[in-house]
Amino acid sequence: MYIPHLTKGRKMKKPLKIYYIIITLFVLFACEQDDNLFEKAGPEIRSLIPVDIFKQERGLTVSLGIELRAISGLNTLRVFKDGTLFDEVFYSEEQLLETYPFEYTVEELPDGSLIEFTFELLDRAGERSSAFGFFVEVGPPFSIEEETIAGQNVQVVTGRINRDTTFRKENIYIINGLVSVEGNKTLTIEPGTTILMRSFENERDSRLAITQGSRMNASGTKEAPIVFTSDRTLHGDADWGDWAGIFIYGRAPTNQASLVFEEGFTYGGNVDNDNSGQFKYIRIEYAGKNDADAIQFYGVGSSTEIAHLNVWSCFDNGVRFKGGSADLKYLVVIDHGAYGLWAEHGWRGRGQFWVFQTKIAATIVPINFNNIARSIELRNDGNDFNLQPATYGRLANMTMIGNGNTDADGTRRGFRVRTGARALAKNFIVTNFPDDGVRVEDVPESALQDGSMVIQHVRSFGNRSNFDELAEDFYAPDPAFDVNDNTVPGIGPSDYVGSVPSPFDPANDPAFGSWFTSAPFIGAVESEENDWTSDGNWVKNQDGTIR
Repeated sequence: MYIPHLTKGRKMKKPLKIYYIIITLFVLFACEQDDNLFEKAGPEIRSLIPVDIFKQERGLTVSLGIELRAISGLNTLRVFKDGTLFDEVFYSEEQLLETYPFEYTVEELPDGSLIEFTFELLDRAGERSSAFGFFVEVGPPFSIEEETIAGQNVQVVTGRINRDTTFRKENIYIINGLVSVEGNKTLTIEPGTTILMRSFENERDSRLAITQGSRMNASGTKEAPIVFTSDRTLHGDADWGDWAGIFIYGRAPTNQASLVFEEGFTYGGNVDNDNSGQFKYIRIEYAGKNDADAIQFYGVGSSTEIAHLNVWSCFDNGVRFKGGSADLKYLVVIDHGAYGLWAEHGWRGRGQFWVFQTKIAATIVPINFNNIARSIELRNDGNDFNLQPATYGRLANMTMIGNGNTDADGTRRGFRVRTGARALAKNFIVTNFPDDGVRVEDVPESALQDGSMVIQHVRSFGNRSNFDELAEDFYAPDPAFDVNDNTVPGIGPSDYVGSVPSPFDPANDPAFGSWFTSAPFIGAVESEENDWTSDGNWVKNQDGTIR
């Protein structure tokens, strides 16, 4: 249809008036004829974990979350086992999205037996239906089989590990797709072990999940770290985003719900000191596929030991905390495509000696939208800033180095606190960021006055904007906070080793406690003589060499 040029002002009036009248009459007529002209979509049903055949041993339980959606309202879910009604659930009119916790304990049947389960969901708009199904196969749910790839003998791990298992350093392991540790079992990984994560050309990815009640005891050493990397290293063409990440699910509280489903598994609860294992001297390379973070701690408790982690070349976030109370000491995140560390949903933990360095260009469209991110981001909840427990971190001795300080470099920030989160964050450096170096917002006046939100002994320099919001208006003007833009010798775009003395020592402050190591300096790495990142073989430089 031809529309006259907008510069023909007076000639436009009459045609436009007629055009709008016609459209209005059409809409009114259509509404009179059918109030449901735009029919609501039908019901949808799917498993939170993609599954066609679920293998499980006799006497053990199959547990799956089944997601149900119906914009017109859920009505009835019917579950059939080999064609016979197994369960039936009725929903109220206001329920539009629910998760059905499917459970079935495998009967005494021979290995290889197949039991078919089908799910039929009805909605409230004429009881339209949607169906989904899978088979339960009786037998061991996981396997470790030897293969030869690129002339290298490897142990290929597939399925759900439901017994205590050890990965030994003399072997090379490949995680094939989703591998989970379940049933309150423990996966032990010896120092010096290499675990390859299989890459796929399609949207499928490889990931390792440690479910609630289970543990991973992965205690490397500084000379013999445990390495999770891409299987494409065997061919010499590995790249960031080759695989997803490591998912740890615990039973510590989160402010989202007493039990949360995410990425196919549950987390949360009331066990604040829950123990998901040991994670020490670990390097994680080439992760971040499908919006996964290199390592995710979901509702992980304070008895879990996490120290000496190196995340290297990750397409998405390096480390993610959702709720829980886990602590993390000695962290190096190099070339993170999204956030270096993101904590939210009621995380209440401690952190010391954190390094973030990235050169990733902020190519927002079309390559990597994640580059709007920060090195450290603390959030509580975007919809309700006051949810409890609130995100509250006690952090000391950090260095954050960004990817540039001009508009051309994008919108990456250094340190940000928002949406109701609080922190005691002291002795840290932020430099070379293309937006705000330090930004604090969404903090009530009471938190500023009672000292539950504090940044202190901060050096933010060489950023396009060194401070913003409360960091600029409240903390920087008050000399008591010691927040300024003075430079730190030795710190720049390519070097994170260096510090200046600080009057604050976290080990001597009751608000921090004995978990913290004595470190009366501003920055993560005091000096070349005291460079913990070069002590051993566990940290990689940006060029891929070992420090």
